[in-house]
Amino acid sequence: MNRLRRIAATPSRKAAAILFLTLGLAACLGLLLDRLFPFPVERLEAPAATRVLDRDGKPLRFFLAADGMWRFPLTLKEISPDLTAALIDSEDRHFLLHPGINPLSVLRALWVNVRHGRVISGASTIPMQVARLADPRPRTLGAKAVEALRALQLCWHYPKEKILLWYVNLAPFGSNMVGVGAAAWYYFGKAPDTLSLGEIALLSVLPRSPTRYNPLSNPERAREVRDRVLERFAAHGVFDPARITESTTRPLLARRASVPQGAPHFSRWVRSRLPEAPVIRSSLDRRAQNIVEELLSGRMDNLRRQAIGNAAAVVLDIKSRAILAYAGSADFWDDSRQGQVDNALSRRSPGSTLKPFLYALAFDQGHLVPDSMLLDVPTDFAGYVPENYGQNFQGLVSARTALATSLNVPAARLLTRCGLVPFHELLRRGGLSTLDRPASHYGLSMALGGCEVRLLELTNLYATLADTGVHRAVRPLAGGKDEYSKGVQLFSPEASAMILGILATTRRPDLPDAWEFTLSAPKVAWKTGTSFGHRDAWAVGISRDLAIGVWVGNPDGSQCTNISGARHAGPLLFDLFRALSPRTTQLPSFPTPALQRIQLCAVSGERPGPSCPVTTSTAIAGVTSLPVCGMHRQIFVNPATGLRLHGDCLLAKESTEEAALVWPAELVAFRRAQGSGLPGLPGIDPECLDVPEEGGPVIQSPSATTPYHVRPDAPSEFQRLSLSAAGAAGASIHYWYVDGRHVGRTAPETPCFIPLERGMHEVIVTDDQGRSARTTFTVHAWTDDALGSRVQP
Repeated sequence: MNRLRRIAATPSRKAAAILFLTLGLAACLGLLLDRLFPFPVERLEAPAATRVLDRDGKPLRFFLAADGMWRFPLTLKEISPDLTAALIDSEDRHFLLHPGINPLSVLRALWVNVRHGRVISGASTIPMQVARLADPRPRTLGAKAVEALRALQLCWHYPKEKILLWYVNLAPFGSNMVGVGAAAWYYFGKAPDTLSLGEIALLSVLPRSPTRYNPLSNPERAREVRDRVLERFAAHGVFDPARITESTTRPLLARRASVPQGAPHFSRWVRSRLPEAPVIRSSLDRRAQNIVEELLSGRMDNLRRQAIGNAAAVVLDIKSRAILAYAGSADFWDDSRQGQVDNALSRRSPGSTLKPFLYALAFDQGHLVPDSMLLDVPTDFAGYVPENYGQNFQGLVSARTALATSLNVPAARLLTRCGLVPFHELLRRGGLSTLDRPASHYGLSMALGGCEVRLLELTNLYATLADTGVHRAVRPLAGGKDEYSKGVQLFSPEASAMILGILATTRRPDLPDAWEFTLSAPKVAWKTGTSFGHRDAWAVGISRDLAIGVWVGNPDGSQCTNISGARHAGPLLFDLFRALSPRTTQLPSFPTPALQRIQLCAVSGERPGPSCPVTTSTAIAGVTSLPVCGMHRQIFVNPATGLRLHGDCLLAKESTEEAALVWPAELVAFRRAQGSGLPGLPGIDPECLDVPEEGGPVIQSPSATTPYHVRPDAPSEFQRLSLSAAGAAGASIHYWYVDGRHVGRTAPETPCFIPLERGMHEVIVTDDQGRSARTTFTVHAWTDDALGSRVQP
């Protein structure tokens, strides 16, 4: 009996061994093939289309994927349970059970196909369809075998949830629509999680025949297939029968979706910052964006009548630095006006819009307060001669007035005191990325617009003034506040508050007088700028919550005759403030603990001396350090003659002490050249013999008695006249004026050269002690008779 048992057991053991060996070899072969031919999963990571949304999650603009397809990939959380259930029931009922292929489905498909004599069913599971999407092949028996093996391989390496997600995102839905996300938008204008059950039913089978079941071109057939699928759902008990019954009674409302094209410049820019992101939730406010676009468009007819081709505007929330509105041109689609040029990011000359930051720097350096006095006289900075916009000069002017009226010469002189490098570094730290050359490259013209900036970055720098002087990056995306909460203290709160106070007094183009008493007129601190060559006009303003920047000009940089920031950009700026920030009666307020009132000399704007009339001004405690007034001096005069007494005369004669006003020499020179001299010190009493005579400079050239001639046969640059004068005692500078026009500043021993111009001219030279001399000279046209009397200049 035992022998029989051993004999009977031997074949079964051999069979088991053979089976075990076969399975082992099959497993080894499978592992080898898997290692040699890994699944091309990278082909399932297709490029996504980009959806830019506004701050409320509504579409702004969509961009095609790199391969020209519409793909809106979903995450597992975005796939509703209804959609999952519908796809599995329609495509692969045993998806969660089989290892990639369904043997029962294969046998059934084989029987059906043999019975009908043609291919009726392919028995494709969802993993097999995903394998075909990764590696498309002609529909052959061999291709089907490869798909089956790939499906097994796919299920071996990846969970079913991931495989289902690939199918949801890569299934073809007709035309260039790929994935349920794109199909839901294109056919129904909805997000996938808001689809009705009937719409889900259609989409679950649409990939089988996107053309036949297309609800746009074949609505009746699409409805029929929807109803058949709903009947299957009912038969399989997938959904509640009442829901299915209701869904069959509803019309299938499909419509072709239009591609959103909102905020085109902003959308293009923010997409360039996040090129791989399929969904970009931006900070843009739809209402603010619409207002900006409408107001820009409404202003263009008037601007174009003045040969100004385009405009741009940006709106920032001061506290968060969120970009609320952004229009790079008046009309993105206007090719005739270069509408696709993004003027919010173009590099442009800013004109006078950088001056507030220079004055803020001076306040923080401590050598200036709003009521300090600055010289506004013709000044030559080693060949660079700035001029004011109106080509006139105020003489002596307060810093407050110089900034509010945007005078160029005081700003250039102030920059020499603040320093080119500190100002350049300040602007760079403030986000002006276009200042990418050394400070020496820009020189003193940097304060007057001799550089390039971007409208977006400039507006953000103004927002910094309104945010206690803390600079933060602009925020183009919704949320992420923690990322933007940190900033750099660029200006002190005190300097920022003083600048805002000055800019709030600038005369407004919409309401020049008494604007405070007008309804819907928000309080705004603002500044304008006009670039060199009249190519760009700017206006940037700050209300309680918003910073708005406006640019107008021609995108190609061509000149716009008589363009002006106040006349052309300013009105648009206030249109925007009235629409976006109406009835705002206050500027941003913030603590300024170091602000204090100090006494100043009312004439010089410096610390008052014993003889100064006194006024008060705002200063920064512990920072502001002004010199004592040097314009008021104590002198002694002869009470009988009013002449000054010096030295031993004070002992020999009766004297009276008086306060004398000594004006700056440059101001004296300018006033005298304009024919309106300033009172100076009284003369010296002639009986004071021990005091050297106080004579002024003596002009040596030109000569009033010498005729000068312009030769027609010599270049004008080689025909120049030398102005020279013997300096008086104590003089170190000569200021030269010809016909009331400043032509140079030299040392007493250095001549000043001017070009020859026909006619009679007046020369005035003033030294740094306020002493002057004048003469006239005449330049004639060249004649043969002049040969004998010609004097070479």
